[in-house]
Amino acid sequence: MRHRSALVVDDLEVMRRSVANLLRKQGFSPVDEVSSVAEALDAAAEIGGYDLILSDWNMDPKTGLDLLISVRSEVKYENTVFVLMTAEPTDEKRAAAEAAGVSGFMVKPFGASTLVSEVTEHFGME
Repeated sequence: MRHRSALVVDDLEVMRRSVANLLRKQGFSPVDEVSSVAEALDAAAEIGGYDLILSDWNMDPKTGLDLLISVRSEVKYENTVFVLMTAEPTDEKRAAAEAAGVSGFMVKPFGASTLVSEVTEHFGME
């Protein structure tokens, strides 16, 4: 089985670490962690893209939605699965994310089973 790469973007280190560790247990490799949209764009450019990007919505100065829009604007990332994580899942946020091409949405806090379900839905992994 081919390894799938993942990028976890969150300004909270504990969240990045826990999500990244769960992804590694699901067979993702490499799993990179960054704390901002700027770092995420640099990492994606350096590695040539990721199979999966999991990004927090609420970050400064740019948000996870800003990252999603940037990723979706480039053809080379059209097959990247992009999941937004937020503690504030408003209808407006969902609509904006869907319009921008989000693949999935996870409400914080979430457990390992939620993350595994989301990954399985997109990649068919167990």
